[in-house]
Amino acid sequence: MKYDTILFDLDGTLLYTLEDLADSINYMLQKYDLPTHSIDDVRRFVGNGLRKLVERALPNGTEYEHFDLFLEEFISYYNSHNRIKTRPYDYVIETTEKLASKGIKMAIVTNKGQTASNTLIEDYFYPHISIVIGDNGKHKRKPDPEPIEIALKELGVTEKSKVLYVGDSEVDATTAENAGLDYVLCTYGFRSMDDLKHFSPIDYIDSFKEILSFV
Repeated sequence: MKYDTILFDLDGTLLYTLEDLADSINYMLQKYDLPTHSIDDVRRFVGNGLRKLVERALPNGTEYEHFDLFLEEFISYYNSHNRIKTRPYDYVIETTEKLASKGIKMAIVTNKGQTASNTLIEDYFYPHISIVIGDNGKHKRKPDPEPIEIALKELGVTEKSKVLYVGDSEVDATTAENAGLDYVLCTYGFRSMDDLKHFSPIDYIDSFKEILSFV
C-alpha cells in the first residue's frame, strides 16, 4: 500500500456545489440591485473561500460600501441553501466507503466555511469521513499548508510520504506543494485541463474511482 492517508478538497472534488453557490451569490446580488453572474463566472470565482467569492462577485470588491453586511448575509443564506442542487460526483460515495473498508485514514481540507462544511459532511460522508478542516477564521486558508497540518494532527499522522492530497484546482495543487505532499488533480471539477496542466501531480484523474489505484 503506497498511501494510507488521503486528504480531499471538497468543492469540485467530492461535491458538485457550483449551482448552489451561484444561486446564492446571485440571490444576494439581486437583493442589493447589483449585476448577477453566469455559472461560468462563478466557477472562476470559487476556490479561495466564501469571502473571496463575494469579493470577486461584487463590482467594487472589498471597496463596496456594504461589503461586510453583504458577506454576512450571503454566508447565512448559503448555509441554509447549500443542499438544493449540491450532489456528490459520480463514484464518490462508493469509493470513500471502499477506502474506509481498507483502513485508509481520510479527512477533508477546504476553504468553505466550517458551518457549511460540517453540514455537508454529515449529509454525505459520515461516518466514513468525520474530520473536516474548513474556514473557521482561526487559521490560515489554503494554499497555506496550515489546514493540512491541522488535519494530519487530528488524524494522528506524522509520515507525509504516505499521505495523498486530492483536489481540482490551482489552489489545491499549490496547497499540496506547500505542504510537501504528493497530489492528484481531478479534471472533472471546477477547473479545466488548461488551468491544471502547469502543475506536476503524480496523476490527473477523470473519475473519482481512480483513487482506488493509489492505495
